Amino acid sequence: MDPFDEGLRCQDVHAGLRNVDPNSGTLTPLAETQLIGMAASLAALIRGQDVIDDAQALRAVAAEQLDVNQFAFDAVVKALADVEFVQGVQTSGGRIVRFTENVPYYDDLYADLGRAWRARQPTELEQQMVILVDHLADTPVPVEELAARIDLDTAAVPQLLEVGGRADLVKTIPLLDGDVVYSPFFGFENPDVVGDLVREHGPAQLADAFAALRGEQGMPVTAAQPVLQDAIARGLLLAPAVELPNNTVQPFAALPYTLNRELLRGRKPVLEKALAVLACLRCGQHFGGATSLPANALVYVIDKLLDPHRGILQPHSSHARQYRLMHSAGIIAFAPDSVPGGSWVRPRFIDTEDNREALRIARDLITHGEPVAGRVGDEQARAALLLGQPFSAPMQTTARLRNRATVSPQQWQTVVDAALGLGRIR
Repeated sequence: MDPFDEGLRCQDVHAGLRNVDPNSGTLTPLAETQLIGMAASLAALIRGQDVIDDAQALRAVAAEQLDVNQFAFDAVVKALADVEFVQGVQTSGGRIVRFTENVPYYDDLYADLGRAWRARQPTELEQQMVILVDHLADTPVPVEELAARIDLDTAAVPQLLEVGGRADLVKTIPLLDGDVVYSPFFGFENPDVVGDLVREHGPAQLADAFAALRGEQGMPVTAAQPVLQDAIARGLLLAPAVELPNNTVQPFAALPYTLNRELLRGRKPVLEKALAVLACLRCGQHFGGATSLPANALVYVIDKLLDPHRGILQPHSSHARQYRLMHSAGIIAFAPDSVPGGSWVRPRFIDTEDNREALRIARDLITHGEPVAGRVGDEQARAALLLGQPFSAPMQTTARLRNRATVSPQQWQTVVDAALGLGRIR
């Protein structure tokens, strides 16, 4: 593997390990990979922000949104400093309080972190896990062929599958001819392939469900749609989720057919920001109650943020709660109240290349097959982001729905059989 792929897969391994109890001994053999993965995630969050004036606030956001353990934060920042992605680190009382970011574009980001991972001398298990995830992101593989096809240590395969399975990095589906394994990143990185496979080889029930999803990217998936819930649980659909006030987890599924391959693979942090915006807006549309956002107003919210003259909203008592999701994703900052002595905040767009691209992607996904007309005011734009609840990235949604996979594995037989013949697709 080249350094870029190694750095990328370190981040992917961290994404999976976020599903594992942080105190579990399972994480110990993967410590170096997890650290570099955390570094990649944090770097993607701060890229383009220049100066981090409040590193302790960032510590809290990284712990909540990226599962960068607060006790690992200093080590992660040091790892970024070692590759010169952050500079001028200032401390006070032993705590990191301020630094500047110098995070490069994703090609260099992952390549440099891949080399840093190699320099930390990862264990044999770590190296094999990274290789396994990389290959299974390209195509499913029969378990009996795993060691030979991917050149793994046969004796290590059971442990790799156990750890990978617990982290949802490796999914197993039992078929008539034996078990087949794949990574959720196969579906996440190749949504067009998965969609085509389902349409051409899957039963009508699956094909109809995927066709409906194509008509509304970010569609809320409910208990009444077991086929789509099953696809999410199996890691075949991108589905960030929001925890609603009633403590239920609401997935918002997407199957983007037309996105650039590099966005789906090498620039996934940008896509995750876009999906967060998409889930946020769809939540405002479908679960806003009396203040639900009209479908024809979703794009207005994005355009308002992107407009350099209107990229900040007027203060409101609920803004700090309602815009929490996009604040945690590093898309907006909270400007102080414009009224002297006021205690409310004004959401202000953080104008970085990544954030602009994320909003444009969300806009494209929303308008795919859905003409948008009309304009609305600030009050409805505010209602669009009525989210004071936790947000889960696609890998975490996959884990939380793992026990809801109710569709018979045999219904996936023809789809998986077709996928087995794809080989390495990039």
